[in-house]
Amino acid sequence: MPDSHRCDGVVTTIGSVIADHDELLDAALGVLRERGPLSDRELTVALADSGWGGVDELIDYVEEFDAPLLGILPDDRKVALDVLLAGRVLTHRLTAEEIAADVVEPDDFSSLLHLASGEPDVDGFEVVFFEDEADELAARGGVGASWSDEEVLVLPRGALAQCSPGDLLAVIATDSGVRLDFVGEPVADAPELALRLTRRLSETSVLDLEEEFWHLLVDDPVAFTVPTLPLADIVEAAGFDRSGQLVAARGFDFEAYGRDLMIGVYADELGVPMDAAVAVAALVSLVTALEEDENQDIQARFFDKPELYAALADPAVMEVAAQELFDLDVEPEVLLVAAQRLLVSGPREVKAAASWIAGRATEMEGFPKQAEEHYEHALVLDGAFDLALFDLARFASDRGDAVRGLSLLNRMAGGDAEPLHAVLEYFQPTPRPGLGRNHPCWCGSGRKYKTCHLGKGDHALSERAGWLYQKAKLHAQELGWRDQIVDYAEIRSENWAGDAALYQALEDPLVTDVALFEGGAFADFVECRGDLLPPDEFALARQWQEVERSLHEVEEVRPGAGLTLRDLRTGDRRDIREVTASHQLHAGNLICARVVPAGDTWQIFGGVEPISQARRASLLAALDDETTDPAYLVEILSERFVPVTG
Repeated sequence: MPDSHRCDGVVTTIGSVIADHDELLDAALGVLRERGPLSDRELTVALADSGWGGVDELIDYVEEFDAPLLGILPDDRKVALDVLLAGRVLTHRLTAEEIAADVVEPDDFSSLLHLASGEPDVDGFEVVFFEDEADELAARGGVGASWSDEEVLVLPRGALAQCSPGDLLAVIATDSGVRLDFVGEPVADAPELALRLTRRLSETSVLDLEEEFWHLLVDDPVAFTVPTLPLADIVEAAGFDRSGQLVAARGFDFEAYGRDLMIGVYADELGVPMDAAVAVAALVSLVTALEEDENQDIQARFFDKPELYAALADPAVMEVAAQELFDLDVEPEVLLVAAQRLLVSGPREVKAAASWIAGRATEMEGFPKQAEEHYEHALVLDGAFDLALFDLARFASDRGDAVRGLSLLNRMAGGDAEPLHAVLEYFQPTPRPGLGRNHPCWCGSGRKYKTCHLGKGDHALSERAGWLYQKAKLHAQELGWRDQIVDYAEIRSENWAGDAALYQALEDPLVTDVALFEGGAFADFVECRGDLLPPDEFALARQWQEVERSLHEVEEVRPGAGLTLRDLRTGDRRDIREVTASHQLHAGNLICARVVPAGDTWQIFGGVEPISQARRASLLAALDDETTDPAYLVEILSERFVPVTG
């Protein structure tokens, strides 16, 4: 049985074992409870020895495990928190504000809340997120701006009425959960934690207090089994600063650290260097502010340090930034305003990138010729800006100008590796020696060669039909249809094995074809870019819009040449020019396909889907129903990949 990996709480296939992800996690916690903290590798081996699968199949799951009772130590070992924290006691020094509201911030004892039942009647308190209940908590009185926006402990009204500021609230982990109590001073001062923090901060600049506390408990089974000073007091007495669960030397800039940490995570997500992530984040923030139409000084807020945008001069970074902007799903005019701001106030080196994004925004609005002007301007600013070169090559391709398209792609780094390059190479015109630009065109149209066929091929429409289809595909992939294509690819690959299944589905002919026709991308292509197409291709595109996907019976096969198909919905018979499928199909087979005219031939684009007799009726019903969702159509046509069980 092939391996397939899904770590989302549903069925997981590991080797020959079918396991629910939650069951696997429970098994891991069981191992940790029995054996104590383990590295990912050690835990994986233990699970494999217990029959949960092979080490290579399990390791990715173990590395991504996340659960309230699963802790991560500073050395990256995993630990079962219910066992580690059992019997431990932490304290918290109450403030006047907390007493007035009967609401307590849990920074000193948040570790123990992992063991709480979540039932107020059982625990005697309720854990809520402050931002979710801010109004209700404020109504209790005394809740001010200094309160955390994270979780807080809500006690019954009057629970702290007998307390005074500075009193110690004890939080105690028991076999049944967590309970609260009050303790008087003196209490232990827990010097072992202070010593650990001092030693560790000599090795690194900042620590996670919770993780260090857990590691101490692993090393010392009796630590914090009696009331001690609150963690806040211990950190303060040791001479360190604290922000949430972070501890560092006095004067540490936690704000800058947090900002750098977030940028680092963002950089990893984007796959770009830190400075590039800063530039992308700045541009995304600018667009977001413009979309929200906030009453603010955009110039002062976003261009006081224009050098932050400098990394956008790299086309690879700008392409990443553009995808982030497109994912925001903002109106194109907002992107255009942002691009204009960047053109005026950004550093000189990013002006080509700004002009390019202005072109993309204009193209998304449905004005391709104005977009082309922006792309041309980008090349005036930077003649080697790859993104503009590629988009201008798209325009040349749409017009049928393979020579100009190739010239533009060849100016790009790696342009010869673009799929469009191979298409344009195939459709280069036949040389016409001795024919001047102002001579009558060889084709007999009566127009000058330069305005008729110069730079354009003499391929028949039946050949250029494939080029037309590629133009439409490129439009869908580049402008506004990516999310839809990904959605269809996810449906298509749901039962495919292997980590690359989704990427393979993105190349599947059916996925793009459904996005083009049932999804609406082809109609958008014709509306937006039809004027760029050669007249006969534009007329052909209009014809294709009238053709529906249908179910066909193969009546005759001509291996290496074509097929004769009968449309089971209309009764029409067509002789199809088709090479690949003619080697795979036999008379009597049923296929779902879109059969379209192509000059003096009929052809199939978008793949050939074999259909069993058992699925014939359901497919016909879906094709006949004008309300059928395109995603459902992909689902029906992908049922053949569902594994047969039993």
